[in-house]
Amino acid sequence: MMENWLLQYGCLSLLVAGFLYGINFPCPLGVLLMAAGGLARQGLISWPALLVACPLGILLGEQPWFFLGRRLGSRAPERLARRFREVGPRLLLTGRFVPGIPATVVPLAGMTGVPWIRFFAWDLASALLYTVTYSVCGNLLSQWLSLGQIVALALCLLVLIQVIASLVTRSGPRTKA
Repeated sequence: MMENWLLQYGCLSLLVAGFLYGINFPCPLGVLLMAAGGLARQGLISWPALLVACPLGILLGEQPWFFLGRRLGSRAPERLARRFREVGPRLLLTGRFVPGIPATVVPLAGMTGVPWIRFFAWDLASALLYTVTYSVCGNLLSQWLSLGQIVALALCLLVLIQVIASLVTRSGPRTKA
């Protein structure tokens, strides 16, 4: 089904999926990118179009969150804002691969006064890294696995990452009562 959707709508589907991901709508974008990478290996999807469409969709979806954060800027807890200024939007680069991080980092960048051009540069680099990583994985795996097997593997990995992320967030530091 995913293959048919990608073949029928091409990179428009990646633009839309990237946008949905950018607005924090639950979307298995990594799975879709892995499938697209496998199709690109077969020449059924254009690599340049894939590398433009998905990051563009992500950027279009995340910019409103940045500006909403800018509008709510005075509401950022000072301790959190100070820590974010230390780490900066670089967190987007690797945080994109951890569920929930972009949803908090993007508005936080606006809330803490990060200049938009700096945020945009890091956001673009992050969206490109994410797109390239998953699509290249799908491309490489398509040498040995069918598209259905790649999608099943990606879904299993996505569930595993979600479970690990939820366990890590629950096992934070505890204080004695």
